[in-house]
Amino acid sequence: MDMNKKMKELENTKYKLLLVIGTPGTGKPKVVREYSQDIGIPLIDLDMIFANTPSDKLMDEMKNFLSTYHQKVLLIDNKKILYSKDSQIDILSFLKEISETIPVVATWNGKIEDGQLFHFRSDSPEDLIYPVSQNDFKYILCY
Repeated sequence: MDMNKKMKELENTKYKLLLVIGTPGTGKPKVVREYSQDIGIPLIDLDMIFANTPSDKLMDEMKNFLSTYHQKVLLIDNKKILYSKDSQIDILSFLKEISETIPVVATWNGKIEDGQLFHFRSDSPEDLIYPVSQNDFKYILCY
């Protein structure tokens, strides 16, 4: 799997979002970590950075963070804060919005099936389901 090729595909898109999609245990974080090492940009752990940030303030805090972030891409692994029980954040919309400013590579615990993107949440009885649109994001599937 060639991450550089996938990143190049994002150059002329509105949303510069690359999701590394797979079910638990398929190596999503490993893929992003290896890319991180290849390009010399650290992974961002949203759960650590925004641990005490209320969900209604998270986008503003993310924009503040990005104003001082001086890398060419944002690599995200841990992001449970985006879909915690009390969060009102739409995780895909959040990632798409920040990817208008900077290319974003994020792990995604789920699958694509029948034209839908599923996000599995272990702490919730229901999964998040989004329609897949060609223009919303690019993806790499991990098996």
